[in-house]
Amino acid sequence: MKTHELITSVVNIDVTTAELAAEAAKESEHTLFIRAILMLSLILLSMNINGMLHKIKFHYLSETAVTIILGVIAALAWTTISYDSTNADIQLNSDFFYMVLLPPIIFEGGYTLQRVSFFSNILTILSLAFAGALFSTFVCSALMYLFSQWVYPWTFIESLVFGSLISSTDPVTVLSLLPSSVDRRLYMIIFGESALNDAVAIILYRFFTGFADPTAKLGIGPFITSVFASAAVFFGSFLVGIFIALVFAKITKHFKIEEGSVYEVTMLILFAYISYLLADVLGLTGIISIFFCGIAMAHYAAGNLSEEARKASKVTLRLFAFVCETFIFLYLGLGLLSFGSKASYDPLMIIFACVAILVSRAHVFIILGLKNLLLKHQTKDGLQAGTTTLPVPMNQQILIWFSGLRGAVAFALGVTFLEQDAFTEEAKASIFGTTVMVVVLTVLVIGGLTPYMLVWLGICDGEHDEESAAEQQKDLKQLDAEHGKEHGGGENDGDDQEFDEEEFNRNAENKSVFVWLRNLDDK
Repeated sequence: MKTHELITSVVNIDVTTAELAAEAAKESEHTLFIRAILMLSLILLSMNINGMLHKIKFHYLSETAVTIILGVIAALAWTTISYDSTNADIQLNSDFFYMVLLPPIIFEGGYTLQRVSFFSNILTILSLAFAGALFSTFVCSALMYLFSQWVYPWTFIESLVFGSLISSTDPVTVLSLLPSSVDRRLYMIIFGESALNDAVAIILYRFFTGFADPTAKLGIGPFITSVFASAAVFFGSFLVGIFIALVFAKITKHFKIEEGSVYEVTMLILFAYISYLLADVLGLTGIISIFFCGIAMAHYAAGNLSEEARKASKVTLRLFAFVCETFIFLYLGLGLLSFGSKASYDPLMIIFACVAILVSRAHVFIILGLKNLLLKHQTKDGLQAGTTTLPVPMNQQILIWFSGLRGAVAFALGVTFLEQDAFTEEAKASIFGTTVMVVVLTVLVIGGLTPYMLVWLGICDGEHDEESAAEQQKDLKQLDAEHGKEHGGGENDGDDQEFDEEEFNRNAENKSVFVWLRNLDDK
C-alpha cells in the first residue's frame, strides 16, 4: 500500500511539474507576443511622426531623436500601468543585438558605399578613421581618468575601455541635412570616417578589455603581442569578408538562374551573414568582416546580378537596416528607465564625458590641417579644380568635427561591457550609464543644433531644402554606378555606367589606389 501511494505521489509531482513548465512556456510566448506588438507599434509610430516632421520641414528633431523619445515615453507608460514594473519584458538582449540587429546595418553601409568617391578620398578617410580613432581614444581616456577622480575614480584601464567604445561615431543626422549642392568630398569624408572607425573602436575595445583580465601579464612584451594580435584580428576579419564576397562573385558569374532575382538577393544576404558568423567562429570580428564583404560584393558581384536583383537588393538591405536601426534606438529609449542597477547616471561624469569627446575630436583639425599644409607645398600644376587635391576649408573642418555623434555601435559595445566579469559592478554601471547618456545627448543636442550649424557655417541657407539628402545620395550613386561588364558581365546601367567608367579612369590616371584597383580588376 505504501509503495502504491509513493508511486502515485511521484506521478502527481511529475504531472504538476509538467503543468508548471507548460504554463511557463505559455507565459513566455505571451510575453514575446506583447514585446513584438509593442516594438512594431513603436516603429510604425516613429515612421509616421518622422514623416510628418519632414512634411512640415521641421529639422530640429532628428529621426533618431524621435525614436529615442518614443522609447522613453513607452517605458514610462509601461511602468505607469504596472503591467511590468521592472520593465523585464523590454530589457535588451546582447545576443539579439549582435546576432540580429547589427549585421544588416553594417553590411548595408558597406554594400551601398559610393566606391569611386570613397577611394578618391581614401587617404584622408583612413587617416581620420585610424589615426583619428587612436588619438580620440587616448585623449578621451586621459581626460576621463582625470575627471573621474573627482566623482567616481576609474582606473586607467577602465578609462581606456570607455574611450575606445565611445570613439565610434554615427553622423547620420548631419548627413541627412546636407544640401544637394554640398561638396561631394565633404559627404564622403564624414561617412567614410564613421564607417571605418566602427571597426577601429571594436578592435580597441577588445584590446583594452583584455588587459583587465586578472591573469593577464602587463609589460612591454605582452603589450606588443596584443598590438600585433589586434592587427591580426583586423586583417583576418578583412580577408574573411573579401574571400566570401569573391566566392559569391564567382558563383554569380558562372551560374545564371533564369528569372532568379529572388534567389540572387537571398544568396547575397546569406553569403554576407556567413561572413559575419565565420569571422566570429574563427575568433575574429564579424562586424569588420561583413562591412568589407559588402564593399567587395558591390564591386565584384553586383554587376553579375540581374538588373531587377540589383535594385531589389538595395531596397531590401535598406529595409533591414532601417528596421534594425529603429529597434536599437527604441531599445535605448526603453532602457533608460529599465536598466536599473546596471547603469548609474552621474551628472558630473556625463558632462565630463561630453567635454572629453568634443576635445578628443580635435584630431579632425590636426589631420586636415596637415593635409592642407602638404597641398600648399605641391606645385600649382598638380591642383585640379573639382578634385580631392583641393584643400578642405575651415567651415567644412568644423562640420566634420561637429558631426561626431555617438550611435548604435557605441551603445552595442556598452551593452557588451556589462557582461565583462573582470570589472567591478560599480565600474560597469558607471561606464555603461555614462555611455548611454552620451549617446542620447549627442543625438538630441548635436542633432538639434545641426540645422543652425549648417547655416552658421554657410554650407546651406536658412531655407533648408527638404530633398537635400535624397539629392545628395542620388548624385553619389550616379557617380558610383555599377561596372557591369568590367566586373562580372552584368547588364549596364546606361548613361550612369559610362559616367562612372569615365570618372574611374580619370581618377586612375592620377591616383595610385585606382591604378591598383584597375590592375586587380583586370586580373
